[in-house]
Amino acid sequence: MDAQHLGDLLAEVGIPDQARKIDAYPSQMSRGQQQRVMIAMAIACEPKLLIADEPTTALDVTVQRQIVDLLARLQERQKMSVLFISHDLGLVGEFADQVVVMRHGEVRERGTTADVFQAPQDAYTRALLACRPRLDARPHRLPVIDDMVNGRLPSGGERIAAPAGATPLIAVSGLRKAYSLKEGLFKRKTVDAVKQADFALYKGRTLGVVGESGSGKTTIGMLLTRLTEPTAGSIRFEGTDLAKLGPKAMRGWRRRIQIIFQNPYASLNPRFTVGQILIEPMRIHGIGANDDERARLALGWLQKVGLPATAFGKYPHEFSGGQRQRIAIARCLTLRPEVIICDESVSALDVSVQATVLNLLLDLQDEFGLTYLFISHDLAVVKYMADEILVMNQGEIVEQGSAQAIYEKPRHPYTLQLLAAIPHGLESRRAPLAA
Repeated sequence: MDAQHLGDLLAEVGIPDQARKIDAYPSQMSRGQQQRVMIAMAIACEPKLLIADEPTTALDVTVQRQIVDLLARLQERQKMSVLFISHDLGLVGEFADQVVVMRHGEVRERGTTADVFQAPQDAYTRALLACRPRLDARPHRLPVIDDMVNGRLPSGGERIAAPAGATPLIAVSGLRKAYSLKEGLFKRKTVDAVKQADFALYKGRTLGVVGESGSGKTTIGMLLTRLTEPTAGSIRFEGTDLAKLGPKAMRGWRRRIQIIFQNPYASLNPRFTVGQILIEPMRIHGIGANDDERARLALGWLQKVGLPATAFGKYPHEFSGGQRQRIAIARCLTLRPEVIICDESVSALDVSVQATVLNLLLDLQDEFGLTYLFISHDLAVVKYMADEILVMNQGEIVEQGSAQAIYEKPRHPYTLQLLAAIPHGLESRRAPLAA
């Protein structure tokens, strides 16, 4: 295939500057561009059927919208069929003409999208539709698949935000992270990943952070834990500025601030058993008199996150994604932290597992008075979890306020853009193609 044909394919999927991108490596592209390249590879042979297997998983809401719109345009232009596989029911409702609902390798329901979404016949389909967080409600607990299939409905009532204390647990002022990048042979340029961020975390409450990939969300979390060093600003935890502490002094504070990463498989040592994964941080921080006591504590935390005692001797690869995320949560809890940073910690989970993990996080918050910094590109999930929200764009906080105010009366154009990109299922459905 010549360069002209390659350039045409990249242009077809909306990648700019095709001549330069042909020679680029995947690491030099954003996740949205990487997905577009995969689509270009798939359509290069002009297929009659395109299988799109979770094509938008872990992409932020605006890039997700771009990918789905691209697939719809390509489908119409090339007259091809698409098998769209996804756990995102909102996207399925917008994109698909026919729907097949599967569980444990079995087809539970099939029909037109309108029929399945508006009048589901199978209990599992009804449960799937119910366990997804909604923008217009904030129930005390999210419905869970197994409970609903077995006729056990969650308790009613709305979840009430915890009141903010008089003084914040953590106060952040003027926080900045700048990177110096090479530009050309002799030049360097400075790029701000986070620009002059000011916010506060209050005990027992959840602060949500939303924005596109590259907006600075994860950098905020890494700065709070000092996994990334700030360029400027202060991070005052009960009056102590963490930004000024040396490595030795910071060690004690790290016990009080823990982080749950997006990919639990990558963050868990594959050579360690679950027991070793839980015992190691307790040993480092001097929790427990000996390993026997630490093992007892670890078994208690496994029970607390809903895993059996048999998990203690198993390895991470022996668990599902949702179970691995529970292990990551248990590892955080072994140190009894006061603040937990949830960095896209449910973005790659299907809606049923996601609901279970979110309910677990809320139960732990109620029991231990935990404070969360909840980072996500999924605005529906953030609205359900957060008491207050920061909206970030290109390293800058462009809007902040209560979750209710941000969603009901957004002030910044970027916030409006994010809200407009949320999949709403049948409400914003494209017109079905003629058979």
